[in-house]
Amino acid sequence: MTASSMTTLLRRIEALEARLNDVEGGYGETLYRLQRATVRTDLRMARVLDHLGVTDVTEDDVDQALDQQ
Repeated sequence: MTASSMTTLLRRIEALEARLNDVEGGYGETLYRLQRATVRTDLRMARVLDHLGVTDVTEDDVDQALDQQ
C-alpha cells in the first residue's frame, strides 16, 4: 500500500470517527432528555395519585403488565 493510499484511508477513518462521535453525542442527548421527561411524568403522576388518595402500582404489577405484552 502506498503512503498516499494510507493517508487517504487514515483521513477517511478520522472522518468516520468524527461522524460516529456526532451521532453518539446526539443519541446521548436524546436519552438524557427522554429520561428527564420520564422522571417529570413520574413525579407529576405521583403527586396526582397522592392527592387523590390512590395507591400506586407495584413492581409486580409492572412485571405482570410487561409479561402480557
